[in-house]
Amino acid sequence: MKKRYAAILICICGLGLAGCGKSQEVTEQQMTLRSQGMEQALAGDYESAIASYNEALSLAGMRAGALELDIASYKASAQYHAGDTQGAVDTCTAVLDLKKSAEMYLTRGLIYKAAGDTEAANADFQTAKDMTSSKDLITLGRLSYYMEDYNGAKNYLEQAYKNGNQESLYWQGELYWQMGNKDYAVTLYQNYLEEHTDRPDIYVKVASYQADQGDYESALSTIQDGIALGDSDSLQDLLGYEIAVYEQMGDFETAKVKMESYLESYPEDEDAAREYIFLKTR
Repeated sequence: MKKRYAAILICICGLGLAGCGKSQEVTEQQMTLRSQGMEQALAGDYESAIASYNEALSLAGMRAGALELDIASYKASAQYHAGDTQGAVDTCTAVLDLKKSAEMYLTRGLIYKAAGDTEAANADFQTAKDMTSSKDLITLGRLSYYMEDYNGAKNYLEQAYKNGNQESLYWQGELYWQMGNKDYAVTLYQNYLEEHTDRPDIYVKVASYQADQGDYESALSTIQDGIALGDSDSLQDLLGYEIAVYEQMGDFETAKVKMESYLESYPEDEDAAREYIFLKTR
């Protein structure tokens, strides 16, 4: 659950880069600190990332423009990753006290949802939905999906696709996967991947589906395509699943070699260390 929603928090950012009433120099400093924080968060150093985001936000004073909303969203994500759910909520609330924003209500709603507070999450999602343009069918579809209004989400996302928005394929895949129709979800994911390769999480889902069908060769090919992207935020999950596929294939020797390499990169993974002990006995 934590990984799932933390990943979504990253996806909602990118609101624009225009501050309000600031010099270009200050804006550039904020953007540099934001990039630094993102790199620190991707490396798992969330405390340093939060410090970078705080420094960037302090340069804005009491202003809450698009850039500040963007940085605050990343800060909330880092706080959530660090296990500080209340801090993440407080960050969003502080921004909302200064400036109402559909994006920030969405961010806070996702944090509430990840923490299991469905009532608070849905209240924020509904507020975000009320503030969203009727033309923004993808956001309306996502909000409906998060609120588990699957029929509403389906209608919004299908209309977005009819209007030529390819991003709707990804979100329709998420919708049908959640609804349990994995056959159709995988078809949508694969169609999306024909033109977009920037969603590493799709590779794990498609590969897990293929492995469940007993098609291990396709699962391995899919997961290795994902690894080739080199996305540091998803690489650990992808490498771990690659090892699992080799185990499912009965190729324990390759799984052991891959696990040795994995543990060199992620020595703190205790579950993997225990699995390595098992692999050495095969």
